[in-house]
Amino acid sequence: FFPFVVMAHLVDRQVAGRVLLQPAPTVESRPRVSYSFHDLVKLEKSENVELHRQHSDGLKASGSHRSCSGQRSNHSRPGNGAWPRDYSPGRPSPSASFRSGRMASSAFDNWSFPDFIEAKDDASCMSDPNKESSLIFFEKTNSTFHMKVGTSHYAFCVDQYGGLEHLHFGNWVGMHDFTFLSETDPALNFEPAPAGTQYSMGELLRMVEDEDDIDPQQLWMLSTHMKSERGGDWHMARVENLTWRLRNMWSKNAQEAKKVGGAQKLLQFLDKSSVPLHNVAEEMRVEGHQPGRQGLKGTKLLEVSEFGTGDFRTPSLDVCFRKDGSRLLPLVYKHHRIINGILPSSSGLPVLGKYHSEGAKTLVVDMVDTYTEVKVQLIYTIFPSISAVSRRMVVKNSSKVGLGDVDLMKCMSATFDFSTDDWHMLSLHGGWANERHINTRRIQEGMIHLGSNRGVSSHQMNPFCVLSSGPPAEDHGHCYGFCLLYSGNWLMEVEHSQTGCVRVNVGLSNTHFSWHLGSQESFETPECVCVFSDSGLGKMTQTFQRLIGERLIAPRWQNLICPVLINTWEAMYFEVYHDKIIQFAKPAIEAGVELLVLDDGWFGKRDDDTTSLGDWVPDPRKLPRGLKGLAEDLNAMGLKLGLWVEPEMVNQDSQLYKQHPEWVLHHPARMRSEGRNQLVLDLTREEVQDYIIDAVSQVLNSANIEYIKWDMNRALTDAFSAALPPRQQGEVYHRYVLGLYRTFEVITSSFPHVLFESCASGGGRFDAALLAWCPQAWCSDNSDAFSRTRIQMGTSMWAPVRCMGAHIAACPSHQTHRTHMLKTRFIVALWGTFGLELDLNKLSKQELREMKDLVSLRQKLSKVVLHGEYFRLPGFGYPGASHSNSAGIGDSHVYAWMFVTPEQDRAVVSAIVFHRDTVGKFPSRLKLRGLRPEYHYVLTEHVPTMVEEGVFNGVFQPGGPQFKHRRRLTLTGAVLMEVGIPVHFNFDGDAMLLELQVGSSSTPQESNRVHSLFNGKRHAFASC
Repeated sequence: FFPFVVMAHLVDRQVAGRVLLQPAPTVESRPRVSYSFHDLVKLEKSENVELHRQHSDGLKASGSHRSCSGQRSNHSRPGNGAWPRDYSPGRPSPSASFRSGRMASSAFDNWSFPDFIEAKDDASCMSDPNKESSLIFFEKTNSTFHMKVGTSHYAFCVDQYGGLEHLHFGNWVGMHDFTFLSETDPALNFEPAPAGTQYSMGELLRMVEDEDDIDPQQLWMLSTHMKSERGGDWHMARVENLTWRLRNMWSKNAQEAKKVGGAQKLLQFLDKSSVPLHNVAEEMRVEGHQPGRQGLKGTKLLEVSEFGTGDFRTPSLDVCFRKDGSRLLPLVYKHHRIINGILPSSSGLPVLGKYHSEGAKTLVVDMVDTYTEVKVQLIYTIFPSISAVSRRMVVKNSSKVGLGDVDLMKCMSATFDFSTDDWHMLSLHGGWANERHINTRRIQEGMIHLGSNRGVSSHQMNPFCVLSSGPPAEDHGHCYGFCLLYSGNWLMEVEHSQTGCVRVNVGLSNTHFSWHLGSQESFETPECVCVFSDSGLGKMTQTFQRLIGERLIAPRWQNLICPVLINTWEAMYFEVYHDKIIQFAKPAIEAGVELLVLDDGWFGKRDDDTTSLGDWVPDPRKLPRGLKGLAEDLNAMGLKLGLWVEPEMVNQDSQLYKQHPEWVLHHPARMRSEGRNQLVLDLTREEVQDYIIDAVSQVLNSANIEYIKWDMNRALTDAFSAALPPRQQGEVYHRYVLGLYRTFEVITSSFPHVLFESCASGGGRFDAALLAWCPQAWCSDNSDAFSRTRIQMGTSMWAPVRCMGAHIAACPSHQTHRTHMLKTRFIVALWGTFGLELDLNKLSKQELREMKDLVSLRQKLSKVVLHGEYFRLPGFGYPGASHSNSAGIGDSHVYAWMFVTPEQDRAVVSAIVFHRDTVGKFPSRLKLRGLRPEYHYVLTEHVPTMVEEGVFNGVFQPGGPQFKHRRRLTLTGAVLMEVGIPVHFNFDGDAMLLELQVGSSSTPQESNRVHSLFNGKRHAFASC
């Protein structure tokens, strides 16, 4: 009846409804294989039978367990040998010993394969979890995955029903059995249990003890495959699983009456559940498809959650089988594998490590619905010394039960569950010209939805949020930052459940989304990055900025010092004639500008925003010698040429629209909506992508163009594609983004020397995904210094400073009509890529000299600012201000930030005041961060504040440049960080800029000697 001889040489292991057969210690080289249960009936009573093997993609193991050197290694738990003490070669393996229907468990329980296996080129090589190079481990004893995420620890396990239960994400605490975290969780009354009543092994034996036709040992052997992975304890056997195991033991070629009768008799005893039992004869005609687990999930912390199977929280995944309309997809663990490096995207989505994957490790966990065999891959990638884990999901319709096509209704990139705490959330909100303001709230019962359904990541919300234990703070507390690498419709769900636990779902928006999966077709989600910090928002920010700078941005741009540019838009708008551009460029050269960007108006008949989008040919009226002639003239003057384009859009008044009206997103039977007089091209069409690629390529080939500003000035509406069948209209938004990514990939690969900056009506598509092709992005159309301070404070939560497009704009501001002195505008623009957005011809000679000095100062400080470690500075402000206000949290009128080189020998410090709340009250001292306590830093204040001479409040005040400190200071890092420095602002809108440099010696005496040699000459800068 059962292959006893073969089983005597195999150690059994049950995982999620499949028997994983591992070679016994006497077998040297037999690979680990996986058999479905119906395959077991085909086994012969011989060791030499040929079996249909399903090779596991997980860890390879062999009886020899040779080390990397080729020598046999003794991997065991403390106190145990490599093999059981009572085992010797040639004896039957432990699984062959039976005593009264029970296994002689002592030998089996003491023997195990190595607990921790890390993927190397030789998968059988063992690794020490304490080594720095060891990142991912699988603890076999408790079926637990451990990931060493920088100084952090991410752990989850395969539970007794085959699900993935989350255990820990926090500081690294060493390799421990974390399964105790779930074993003490009580089940809530009236919550669903697994499908079918549960019975222990003893209960099942008592049920059949008076039945002559049922062999208790036979029943016992089936139940051994349900042995718990946790410490050898028996868990409750699911009748549903026992049922289908019994059914599958008989193939259509083995239907002897005695066996069928015995099976029917046994099934009668097992038929005490809600699981409907079918006729055994009918079952014998089906190559057993295994039903999936259900229930007992509503209170667990999970790695993935499916709709309709007992977890009533917001799910990770929701599918619909078209044939019968069913929405159930209970997933169980199948196997896993660990990969050196990353797993590239199969659909062109940006992923961390694409350009630089050295040291990365990727864990791929395969889940399966055992009934339909639809597969789900959970992909985890981590990088050495970075406390972050990236996650994404792949779903494959591999159904073999005739259910046909599948519609994905919801497919999140990642689900993160957290146990009860005083959870708070930080998110970034706003609107056009007012993007990414910091918002905080306490999480209470219910659901918070963040997201965009505009077809872009949006001005209104940014695909980023933070979960913090307690109110979010800059310099202390545990927090988790979530960032989605995606540029279209997105969703973040934060749910506070009945138990107090919190779930965070991150991924694609499921509004107007569905994805049709035909047989064997797959769908891949965007990548979500989660960063853990045990020291507040500051450390989280530094991790994000390092991760994006090192692992997302193309290597050719990673050490870029952004060129100082001047843009024609606010100075000239559509009046971009060749001669006017040359006149515009002359003072820019004198001021030290390196790049001139020709903005909107240079193509077609573009005299306003009603015409010519799509016709990317220079207007001969404005550029009689074309772009080539303009580039030649500018290059001869010492300037590079950059260009503005908006390739995703088209005007009705254009040659492109006349030729291809079907190329726009619209429903042919309905009226279309326009934005800024333009329509959106249908990038789901490959021919439209190719047109954009060809048009932009022709422009770049026509002249020496070294910079592209890629704009996108409206959201997507009428999202219907005539190129897609009805069943795929829910795919339009996502296919649009995939088309955009393909377009960027082809163009940037063809022109690697061209620097791309993304823009979408300002900061409407400022997301991490586009940084893979455009290493900088325009923060906002609002360049007002006050507005930009708040915008850039929020943007800096995750984005590197070198990616934040920031310019000195005209005064008064074109957006707010506020007036700020040049010093303040410079300090805010320095906090980004730095450029000019004004007509230098309108400045006086004195003001032009001051601008030249400021550009020169920017070049001096740029390496520190763009590639130093960034700190927001909390605890600075006037009486009544909260500690975090100056770091951007809460309603603040005082802000401060700084940059420190990796060597900690230089720093740049900035501070700004919007409004002084009261006259005569002093702000607190400004305490710096990130310095070496023992170093002696020489403080140099740049750009003094100009004060008019006169009598104020009855006291004569001399005019001229005013510095915050009247003498040169040399202070230790300890003093600067623990004591701080006083900063007194002269009036509303005042600002301060300090440079710190380590003296030539660490001793105060030598620092003072160097001090005395300093030239005390300082420049005065006028207001605008």
